[in-house]
Parts: sequence; structure tokens; C-alpha cells
Amino acid sequence: MDPLGNLGRNNRCWCGEPRKYKACHGRHYPPSTPGQPIGHPDDEDRVWLSPTTAMARNALRQPSTGVPYVRPLGRPQTRPIDVDPAVQALLDAPRLTTQPLPVLGKHRFEVFDHTEHDRAALTDGIVGLAVAVAQALTELNLQHEHRPTILWNDEVDADRLLGQTLLFADHVCVPDHVFAAIIAGRDDDAIHDAIAEQRRLRPLIEAGVIVPVPEALGVAARVDAANTMTKRDLQRRDLTDWIRSQLIVEGPTAREAMFVTTIDDRDSPQMWLYSRQTVFDEDSDGRSTFTSRVLGMYDPAHDYEPWKQQNLDKAVGWHLRRANERLVTGEVFTADYLTTSPFQARLLARKGVLPDQPIHAAVWADIPILPAADPATLARAAAEEEAVEDLRQKVRNALRGARDLGTGADALTALGEDLAHASRQLQRTVRTERRWKVMVPAATGLGAIALGAAGGLPAIASGALGAAGGLVPYFADRAGRRRNAAYLFYLASRTRRPGR
Repeated sequence: MDPLGNLGRNNRCWCGEPRKYKACHGRHYPPSTPGQPIGHPDDEDRVWLSPTTAMARNALRQPSTGVPYVRPLGRPQTRPIDVDPAVQALLDAPRLTTQPLPVLGKHRFEVFDHTEHDRAALTDGIVGLAVAVAQALTELNLQHEHRPTILWNDEVDADRLLGQTLLFADHVCVPDHVFAAIIAGRDDDAIHDAIAEQRRLRPLIEAGVIVPVPEALGVAARVDAANTMTKRDLQRRDLTDWIRSQLIVEGPTAREAMFVTTIDDRDSPQMWLYSRQTVFDEDSDGRSTFTSRVLGMYDPAHDYEPWKQQNLDKAVGWHLRRANERLVTGEVFTADYLTTSPFQARLLARKGVLPDQPIHAAVWADIPILPAADPATLARAAAEEEAVEDLRQKVRNALRGARDLGTGADALTALGEDLAHASRQLQRTVRTERRWKVMVPAATGLGAIALGAAGGLPAIASGALGAAGGLVPYFADRAGRRRNAAYLFYLASRTRRPGR
């Protein structure tokens, strides 16, 4: 599949769901028409905003800092990135002794084990880890020889991405959601959920293969560059017009809400609520106090078009800013941003910054077995250095003649199928060898020992050595198999995750 080209409507959807593209992300139309009746009653816990979308009542509250009032500019717009003072302070944190990523991975779970129910101690531990991880990644990039391959992605499960990309990266950076929840002041339940997800990935994190990174710290370190890039992108009419053409608009709904999704993207929909403002008070200096009301009823006679256009301008700006945040985060953590969204890939290509990394083709290839392996199995597979290197070399060879991402994805799909087939053959071979190369020599040796019992210890020793000698070819074959890329697929096929 070529993410930069037209996607086949009857092909399996690029997102991995077992549905055709036309029945999944290929639905390029809004789920409801403006003002369409909702048909669901509100209850104590939620309010329906459209026929298909409800919002929790406790989410309908105004932030204590207020809501900024943004006047329409008549062109795509976005606010500059705000850096949390707590995150800014970490940029000036004293440099620590650099620890290897596996050591930091093990320390992460020591922090969880000892401080999970002590928020202050947990905060100190996670903040310290965030700074240490950033420094460790910087040190890795300074290596002149054997510089590791580091990827950065914030869209899909880290273990699935690792398998999908055929263990090509030495390290895969993912957002540290525990750090993000603490910095954002989220409640304890949100923090515990983030910890639970990292515990699921524990074998890979402790191996230093998966690396949770503080995304907000990465953005803060290059905030001026990100803002400059976004400002420059907003001035490119070809870029902003293309993004606008990719937006799917639902609304205004019966509750005066508007949702904007993007063709072939993984990001959640953006939402706006129409606010009917009236002057509540006006003082002698001409300053006015406004009151606003949301969740009104759709009025077919009202002109919502200026509001819709302003929101579309904001959506365009948001996508550009988000793309630049991802790019600068990758730069700070010395990683290549690897997107799994066709929309993001097209956007980066139009910006001229789609990385020319061969492994990008694997994201859209149909790789069997490995993406469905559990974290413990993937950690074990990643430790098989010779087999991993053989796999990486096979990937390079497969992509040598690829003209673009599409042909590269096809080449890796074929490679994946070949390795899956080889792993099934290997599985049958192993079963046969265990039967004939272990049982038969062992039985022969035991017979020799029994027959030689009358001859005393020399004869018994001779029979035992004969049995051991019969096992030598088996262990030699086993060592040879572990050097082959198919062995990694064999490992994964033995312990695939149920339902994944």
C-alpha cells in the first residue's frame, strides 16, 4: 500500500482493523447532517451533542484560567505553543551521570513499586527519569561508531509498532503518559492507568528497546523553532488549502456542536461548541462583561458560516502545529519521527520533511505474526542479536530496488510472508528433530550404558559419552537456526497474543 497514493476501497484498511477501507477510514463523509435530530435522551452522566457523540457532564466546565477569545482573522491560524513553567524549569535541571537506557528502564519500575501511592515521591521520581532519559538519548547520538537507529511515534501501541517495523530500530521512543498526566495535574486514576500501560510494556522498557520520553519537554526545548516553522507553514497557501480539503465537517449539530475529523488520520476529532454571547454589563470606561451560553438548539435560520470557517482555520493551524511539535520532539530525542497515518505522511511529504528511512515502508506493509507478539516475546526476540541483524539485512536487501513507499511496502509484505512460511517450516523441523535427534540417540546411549554395566565404569562412561555425542548435531542445528531471521517469527508464533 502506498500512503501517498490513492487507497483501494476494497482493500483492508490501513489502520489494521479487519475491515475494508471503504467501511472504515474510507468513509469520507460526516456521520450526521446539520441539525439532524439526536434521538437519545440526556442522563445524569452525559449529554448528547450529536446522533453519535455524547460528552460526560463533568467535562462541561470552564477552565479556571478562562477561555481565550480569538477574533476571526479570515485565514488559517493557531496560537503559539505555551510551555508549562514546571516543564520549562526541567530544561535547566543539572546534568546527571548518564545511565544506559536498560538501567533507566529498570529504575522506572522501582519508582512505580515504591512510590505509586505517594504522589509527591512519584512526581520526583518520574521527573528525574524524564531528564535522565533525555540525556541518555543525547549521549547515544554522539556515538561516532555504531550509532543506533531510534524512531519516535505517538500514535499506536509501541509493541505493535516494534513488530510492524521488523525490529529495525534499536530504540523506539513513545510518549511518557505518566509524566504527561503528572504535569497536567490529572487525577490519580489517570496516573494509575498510565502506569498500568507501562507495566504491560515492562519487558521492552527494561530492555531499553521501548523508551518512554517526556514529549512536553521535547517541545519546550525547541519551542521557538516549532513556532517559527508553524508560522512559515501558515503562509503557504498550497499547504493550508490542501489540509482544508482533507477535513470532514459534522455540524452544526442539534446541540450547536461542530466536529472536524481528517481523512486517513489517527488523531481524535476536534470539537467546538457554539457560544451565544450577550453583553452582561458595561462600565463607564467602555469595558464590557459578556456572558455566554453553550449547548443551544440548532436554528436553521441562523448564519453559522462565519463560525464554521473560523473553526476550519483553527483546525488547519492545529494540524500544522501538531506536525511541527512531533518533528521537533524527534530532533530533541535524536529520533526520526515515524508516522503511521497516511494523512500525516502526505502532510510531511508536502512540507518536504518526510524522512527518507527505508523502514517507513514497513508501516504500510502486511507483516504477519510479529505485530501480534506479546511484549515479553518481543523483548526475547530483540535479544537475539544475530537473528535481528539477519532480519535487518534482509529488510535492506528487499528495499534496495523500491522506487517509493508503495513498492517498498509490497516488497516487505513479500518478505514477511516468506519469513512466516519459513518459521512454520522451522516449527515442523524442530518438532521432528526433538523426536529423532534427542530421543533416538538418548535411547541408544542408555542401551549402551545398560549393556556395558557388566563391564564396569569404563563401559558405562563410554555409553554416556556416546549419548552426548549423538546430541551434538542437534545443538549445532539449534545454534544455526537462531542466527536466521525466520527464528524471530518462530518465537513470536509460539506465543501470540490472544485477540490481537
